[in-house]
Amino acid sequence: MIKRLLMIALLGSVIPGSVLAESVQSWINKMSSSSHQGNYQGTFVFWRDQKLEAMHISHGSKDGRIWVGLESLNGESRQLIHQNGEVTSIFPDKHLVSINEMTSNLPFHPDLPKDIKQLSKHYELTMLGQDRVASRETQVILVNPKDALRYGFKYWLDKDTGLMLRCDVFNEKKKVLEHMMFTDFEYLQAPPHEAFKQTAIPRNYKILKQDETQSLRKAGDNWFAAQLPEGFVLTKNILKPMRKKQDSVQQLVFSDGLASVSVFIDRNVVTPHRLDGHTSMGSVNAFGLMLGDHQVTAIGEAPLDTVKWIAKSIRHRQ
Repeated sequence: MIKRLLMIALLGSVIPGSVLAESVQSWINKMSSSSHQGNYQGTFVFWRDQKLEAMHISHGSKDGRIWVGLESLNGESRQLIHQNGEVTSIFPDKHLVSINEMTSNLPFHPDLPKDIKQLSKHYELTMLGQDRVASRETQVILVNPKDALRYGFKYWLDKDTGLMLRCDVFNEKKKVLEHMMFTDFEYLQAPPHEAFKQTAIPRNYKILKQDETQSLRKAGDNWFAAQLPEGFVLTKNILKPMRKKQDSVQQLVFSDGLASVSVFIDRNVVTPHRLDGHTSMGSVNAFGLMLGDHQVTAIGEAPLDTVKWIAKSIRHRQ
């Protein structure tokens, strides 16, 4: 996970619209393919909620398989390895390992949708000038929202590979809420030497394993959103089991193609830790309320008004 921007448009006002759209589309395609392919390693910093985190990343691609290794460089020691649909999180200080089966890759940031026409309904895309990140030349792309219901993004894409080397996310006041940037980056001719190898786990470590692919299941349509913010549609509706409860939590995901808000619906929540009202961390906002005997909690990288709107629109079909 990890993120994005702000600056003056240098080229957007002088490039014909058709040429601009074609240029942005080519960069989106380049970014999309490079995010999950190629071999590289580097160090990046991630700033959010007045906290700075540094991590080292190694990425390998071979015969259609993807391997990703992440290691924290400050704060709590931890490692994360993703390969073959399995995510292994190692916490040396706690002698703990968590293993989860997952059905999707782990992006650092929201990838730009390939459908630029759909994206353009709610965002204005502008090709900015060039800049340097981690001693590499980059192309800067600004994704500016057309209303206050979503955040804006600024991407610095490596000119040679299309990889995202820096990304900022900002609100309607142009205030940067999150910032991710590589400080060093190296593109490799082959996968890192540690890639695609069996993860070594010390014998004295406790192992927690959950097979998400088997435990997740499709949910019914009893819960729905009565009125969504313009552009947002339901993209996922699943049931997630709770480790300490027999009941499952229903998750509804709403997205406009870039911004995404998840709504969790839990029955009979009496814990004092349940969310009543709102809270935020960086660009992530959450809003919770009780609806009958169910707790409804909406969480997403979107403005608070959008998250609150979606949470309050949830209804139970009689």
